[in-house]
Amino acid sequence: MTIDDFPVERGHIAIFARAIGDPNPVYWDGAAAERSEVGGIIAPPTFVEAGQHFDPTFAYRPRIGEPWFGSAAEPSSGPPPNSTDGTSFHAETHFEYHRVIRPGDVLHTVSGPSRSWTKHGRRGGTLTFVERTTHYLDQADHEVVTARVVAVTTERVVDNGSSREAPPATSPRPDLVVGDSVARVIVDNLTRAQILQYAGASGDFSPQHTDEVYAVNVGGYPTVFAHGMLTMGMTGRLLTDWLGDGRLSRYGMRFLAQVWPGDTLTAHATMTAASLDQVEVDVSVDNERGERVATGYATADRR
Repeated sequence: MTIDDFPVERGHIAIFARAIGDPNPVYWDGAAAERSEVGGIIAPPTFVEAGQHFDPTFAYRPRIGEPWFGSAAEPSSGPPPNSTDGTSFHAETHFEYHRVIRPGDVLHTVSGPSRSWTKHGRRGGTLTFVERTTHYLDQADHEVVTARVVAVTTERVVDNGSSREAPPATSPRPDLVVGDSVARVIVDNLTRAQILQYAGASGDFSPQHTDEVYAVNVGGYPTVFAHGMLTMGMTGRLLTDWLGDGRLSRYGMRFLAQVWPGDTLTAHATMTAASLDQVEVDVSVDNERGERVATGYATADRR
């Protein structure tokens, strides 16, 4: 990601929070946010994804007057942004937080180290993994968020089949101890509208998420599916409601399976370590069929 100017606006924060289904007033209600422990409006944990709107190199956003590779009269009206015959997808994201993001911040990015490796896949041939690190800096050149993202490209299009089988709140409590856990339905009957809403808020209009004709006829999927970062964003609500607003110092997630329209997702978090200063939790997300779609972790400041 290459961003020179990412202005953080109060309205964009509210739109992003709405897209991930998080009604927390610290993201949109100025008076309530002023009264809270964070002292004003802040951005949700995964908000830096919205920087894709301001990245001139980001290929998965339609541009005025330029061909787009989603469907029009035909399933694909333009070439894809990469030359591979396979499929690219988002596998993992890991965030490290140095401070909260607030309206009025103007962010830019600096690329960190990257690495790549390959392994053999059963359905898609050789899998190529690329891990990239991005540093988000504010207007004073102070680092705000460090993001590490792993993407995977298959050698050939994965055979996904033509249909899917359907097998039979507040600040941290001072008494949090190892073994404590919470669970919550983070979305009930996920709609295509919410997937599109997230695409608009984040700037990621990859047609596998937003274009039914392209996803089916070109991608070989039974329908569109949700962004992995939508799942991560929705799960963030469970963490901030339980551990407190503005307290996350690390948050990472690995995406294990696709999330489809109509899915109901339940997130689980379990306290694995606790000290006077920090708590650590393991995170998992399951769909209504009992399939695990994501796993992750978080660290939060306790004081």
